[in-house]
Amino acid sequence: MKTKIIGHRGGAAGYPENTLIAFKKGVELGADGVEFDVQLTKDGEVVVIHDELIDRTMTGSGLVGDHTLQELKEMSAGEFYSADFKEEKIPTLREVLEVVKELEIINIELKNYLPYPKLEEKVLELVDEFEIREKVIISSFNHYSLQKVKRMQPEIKTGALLMAKMINPSDYAFKRGFDALHLHFLTADQEIINKSHFMGMQVNVYTVNFPESVVELLAKEVDMIITDDLEMALDLRD
Repeated sequence: MKTKIIGHRGGAAGYPENTLIAFKKGVELGADGVEFDVQLTKDGEVVVIHDELIDRTMTGSGLVGDHTLQELKEMSAGEFYSADFKEEKIPTLREVLEVVKELEIINIELKNYLPYPKLEEKVLELVDEFEIREKVIISSFNHYSLQKVKRMQPEIKTGALLMAKMINPSDYAFKRGFDALHLHFLTADQEIINKSHFMGMQVNVYTVNFPESVVELLAKEVDMIITDDLEMALDLRD
């Protein structure tokens, strides 16, 4: 089994997270796939951004859901990282899919601690419009949301994001019909990996930025390593 290397929020070191320039660079570097976060604007558009608050990564303030797409597009989504990227704008899910649709794996994380009406429906509609259902894995810390996705499209892959060390996570995910565990890299024990594989589930590990951790997880045969440094992880694997 060859572990897949996935770009976290694009995964191109030296580029601002969740921007089109980062995703383009991730594709160029030869990533097997990318991972990114989606939320809804005030006017119901699916946008790619990690934080519920725009303050950290954009030249504005407040919740994503309190701004229209047009208002968000007037801000910079790259200047926080470097003045070189001040022209980067918040991308829509459609814009990101145009860039990454040829990749083998597209991991869409539903960022929905806050209630976003119809986020699941809107994401799945775009997945089907791009005809990429077999490439997509939907992940979330909101497992109710993953169950909703499974009810709507039983064949789409889902990954249960976990932060803490959970007792019997493989049993938990399997009983709910999920296809993968998405584990923090410090919690990916060999026993969990082996049991999940035995049960027919993937183990995908985030966010792996230390070379020694990449080497260790490759040896453990996890399915996906999600990283902010694609070049480093690809070099170590290949």
